[in-house]
Amino acid sequence: MNARRVHKTLAWVAGVVAVLWAATGFLHPVMSWTAPRAAVQAPPDTPLDLQGVQAPAPLLAAQGLDQTTLVRLIMIDDTPVWLAADPQRPTRLALDARTGQLRPEAEERHAQALARHYANQPDTEVSSARLITAFSTDYPSVNRLLPVWEVRFDTPDGLTLYVDPGMDRLAAVTNDQRRVLLSVFQNVHTLKFLEPVEPLRLALNFALVGAVLVTTGFGAVMLLRARGRGLYRVHTVLAWIALPVTLMFTTSGLFHLVVTNNLSPEAPPASQAFDVSALSAPPTASPDIAISHLAASGGVWRIEASGRGFYLDPALIDESRARALAGADEAAPVSLVTRFGGDYGFLNKRLPVWRVEGPEGAVFVDVREGLIAGAHHADPVKALEGWSFDNLHKWEFLNPLGRRNRDYATMSATGVIILTALFGVALLLRRRRTVSRP
Repeated sequence: MNARRVHKTLAWVAGVVAVLWAATGFLHPVMSWTAPRAAVQAPPDTPLDLQGVQAPAPLLAAQGLDQTTLVRLIMIDDTPVWLAADPQRPTRLALDARTGQLRPEAEERHAQALARHYANQPDTEVSSARLITAFSTDYPSVNRLLPVWEVRFDTPDGLTLYVDPGMDRLAAVTNDQRRVLLSVFQNVHTLKFLEPVEPLRLALNFALVGAVLVTTGFGAVMLLRARGRGLYRVHTVLAWIALPVTLMFTTSGLFHLVVTNNLSPEAPPASQAFDVSALSAPPTASPDIAISHLAASGGVWRIEASGRGFYLDPALIDESRARALAGADEAAPVSLVTRFGGDYGFLNKRLPVWRVEGPEGAVFVDVREGLIAGAHHADPVKALEGWSFDNLHKWEFLNPLGRRNRDYATMSATGVIILTALFGVALLLRRRRTVSRP
């Protein structure tokens, strides 16, 4: 097979694809640098008023809710409100904790209060607030948390926050500029617009990656005996530099696509449903304690006060609760994780969590929500894919040099790929003009 002929035949497709993928890869750090940030990082610390609060069990049962995954107490104005997750629907049931009266507006109001807190926009008008139950281009699956509320402020840049009223979490921050950049990146880099026909999206990605790999492979053969001057010489020098990084980006991207495609999506972390009858006794605490968080998951009450978490059951502590949720024995080593990194990356979203060592690797447990937030992959294929995508595609092995320097390195690499492809296309055009002359 003639390497030059194959290279030139596929170069038209591979060149365009390489430019588009590399350009959107170049765009990714820019999106990170220019992304809007939360003005406040810590969740609100609002004292709870337990005076006159009834047990949630009879109040929830009266509304026909027999099972829940999470019940917590929030404050709406000066009124305590029970907010209960319904396993059968995305909206949460909200009841006045003293009277049992329905408060259908409470979840939205709490979501708006959370958004105002994180954005530090106490007086800016909210232009819209809506419940988000599925991932989209504006709120992609990388955010992991669902359901959430989208709260958009009436600001010139369309500042929008996605918040989780269930645990007072900030899920994402965006604005009009980021929405445009994110749409361009997702639709060009991953062909997201084809997700409704996922098999077609996968097939087209495979074909395009294949074209780039074959063109790169035959181009590498040509480099071994490359001769020439001028434009051809520039293309050859750039190709030597682009060759290894092109192989890194394409193979790791293809591996990521195979393992994480939407044909078999991984189920998100979820709390186990329990009978509301387990919450038949009203929670009590010393009046001297300023409680900032009170919630029940798995039928177990957990209280936070002065930055500490404890349980109504004095025999429980976070470490033992984490072991129980992870299904580990009482002697399993447990440690608190307060930062993303290593086996528990940013994609897991939840912090703090407890790391429980088990026979199949580490399990990361969120005791506040009563669920397993992540696990070290016992599956060697998924573990290898995670390593390859982090290090060969995102170049996280350069993190010790600083994230900005890592971004400069990846942008330089994608820039070389773009130049190589453009000079290659220029050579093809020049050759076509030469051949077409009489």
